Amino acid sequence: MENMLFKYGDGKVIRILHINRVSSIIYVIDMASNRWAYPLKMDELRRFQEQSEIILLEEDIYCRIFIEEDLSDAEKRKREHAWGIVKYILNNVETEEHLYLSKYREPAIKEAMQMFKLSYNGVKNLLIRYWHGAQTKDSLLPSYHRCGAKRRERISGNHKRGRPRSGERGIGINVDDKMKKVFKQALNRYYYSERNNSLKITYELMLRDSFVKDEVEQNGIKLPVLIDKSHLPTYQQFLYWYKKLNNPKKEISKRKGTRAYQQNFRTIIGDSTQDAGGACGSLLQIDSTLFDIYLTSSVSRDLIVGRPIVFLCVDVYSRLIMGINISFESLNSYSGAMVALANSMSSKKEFASKYGITIEDKDWPFCVPLRVMADRGELVGKQIENAIQGLGITIQNSPPYHADYKGIIEVAFAVMNSRVKPFAEGVVINGKGFKERGESDHRLRASLSIEDFTKIIIKCVLFHNKNHVLNDYVLDELMIEEGIEKIPIQIWNHGLKHKKGQLRVLSEEMIKTHLYPIDRALVSARGVSYKKMLYASEYALKNQWFEKARINGSWRVNICFDPRDLTNIYVIGEGDEGLIKLTLLDHLLKYENKGIEEIEQMIKHEQTMDERSKERELQEKVHLFAEIEHIVEEAKRKTASERDFGKSKSQRLAGIKENQRQERLFQRAKEFHETSIVETIDVHAEESDNETEDLRMFFNNDDGDYDE
Repeated sequence: MENMLFKYGDGKVIRILHINRVSSIIYVIDMASNRWAYPLKMDELRRFQEQSEIILLEEDIYCRIFIEEDLSDAEKRKREHAWGIVKYILNNVETEEHLYLSKYREPAIKEAMQMFKLSYNGVKNLLIRYWHGAQTKDSLLPSYHRCGAKRRERISGNHKRGRPRSGERGIGINVDDKMKKVFKQALNRYYYSERNNSLKITYELMLRDSFVKDEVEQNGIKLPVLIDKSHLPTYQQFLYWYKKLNNPKKEISKRKGTRAYQQNFRTIIGDSTQDAGGACGSLLQIDSTLFDIYLTSSVSRDLIVGRPIVFLCVDVYSRLIMGINISFESLNSYSGAMVALANSMSSKKEFASKYGITIEDKDWPFCVPLRVMADRGELVGKQIENAIQGLGITIQNSPPYHADYKGIIEVAFAVMNSRVKPFAEGVVINGKGFKERGESDHRLRASLSIEDFTKIIIKCVLFHNKNHVLNDYVLDELMIEEGIEKIPIQIWNHGLKHKKGQLRVLSEEMIKTHLYPIDRALVSARGVSYKKMLYASEYALKNQWFEKARINGSWRVNICFDPRDLTNIYVIGEGDEGLIKLTLLDHLLKYENKGIEEIEQMIKHEQTMDERSKERELQEKVHLFAEIEHIVEEAKRKTASERDFGKSKSQRLAGIKENQRQERLFQRAKEFHETSIVETIDVHAEESDNETEDLRMFFNNDDGDYDE
């Protein structure tokens, strides 16, 4: 076919220009010479090919691809002029084959020479360029890309290269290998540094270090003196060689740090979906983030408790959010990650019902994944080994500073933030953890508790799974044929139906045993004690745990628990007992359906109130002591004034029981007739001391009957 390229064994390359199938003559041109096209027999070419003397070149390296918008006006103008000449010659020959025959070609060339005022070689060169370039119009573009020896370094000589200097600054100097070495040293010392010096400062420091001829002493300080300006490299020369020598990776890594380069500037290719192996539940990504919102306490809405940590588990193949965990655990917390994984592996119906949301398993699927990818935070250490062996999961950790390895879950966090922020109070403005001067404090507007926030996140997850459109997801041919929309739940269901692999499920007991946080609880006579709460169960009562603890003393047992809800804890039994479920005692139901952080807050709040009460109690106790002392002193004074010091000790101690009986009768009468008795005593006391004594005798009658 025309424009095919063939290569000889000696390296010669020819292009087929025209084929005369009647005469079996092929016209070809030598791609490395400036000679006219010449004929070959078709049989001869076939013989060369059969004997492997020539081979067909698949790639045409002689045709450059041009983008019209990138061409300059001069290039377009020259191309149009050359194309007009070639077209004129083509129109002045009867057939295309005549162009390759000298007796027909020469008259057409002579006419073109007269018409366009060109030399013979000028016209010949245009035709040969046209043939070399596969007989296309763009082959006549000028070869400006070959001008100037681009990317080829000039050899330094005695003559100054480049634009001459202006003014009286001398001729200047060339940058040779020695000068380039000085430039490199200056860049390495001053520019590729965390100090972030500018290029101008780097250039000036280089002059100070390497272009000093002498030093002068001034005020006891040695000051450097630069050499003559005509022998100094200019800043433009330094800038030119910086651009040629600079390594962008080295510059960013040294000036901004390796972390900045890996996160924001390194090459990103590939697709996360391919890592999932084309199967649902094959690979989960897990991560945590500090959500941009401040929450209030579940105990008292007046208390601000800070920002929650949100853990997400996302299926890479379908982008389905498989599990969540919201708590006040620290970032990269092992227990927080484990609860999120357990949530992704088990049914969420009971979990959602705690927040008043009714769902089915098909609305929020679950499975045990084959692999889990994390970021060297929560899933690094010996703790995860138990889950790896027990659940058959492979843990993959991304390299440091490579958030792009988990781009799917990072985007999920960003989308979740964007859906909550427009409506909630107490959100962090523009990602700032501080307020500008004169700006109101967003923390004071916090109004959601962790229960409210969890309910919002569950709603957002259900919306994401059932309605969110994944704009960047690439559907395969079968998905397009079946009309699958770019919605996570639809991709998930399609994957279960058509893709390889099967979902794995395990018993809830096994998942909890391997993933829930494990701790020790105390079996006491009052119940199984954990975090100042008491638990019991039919199993514990039946096996007389609490009687044994009261008789033989307390002992400790291993437990696992869900940090989001300590209504129940699970004792890890021995042998075939499995997990033994213990429930919170009735008198502690105020802690029901509350997470470990909330309970700790409640206990801390109660302790704070107790401390305040004890502080008040101490102050009032001091007052009480003072009042008691006052009363005692007053009684001592009265007793001393009425005491008969003439009596002996035995006389005073005699008749205590009789005195007590009379005092009891007196107090009894006083209790029932206090007002009238006191008034009577007061009246008679005013009249006469003798009558008062008679009245006293009256009350001391044995029969206890008193007339009014």
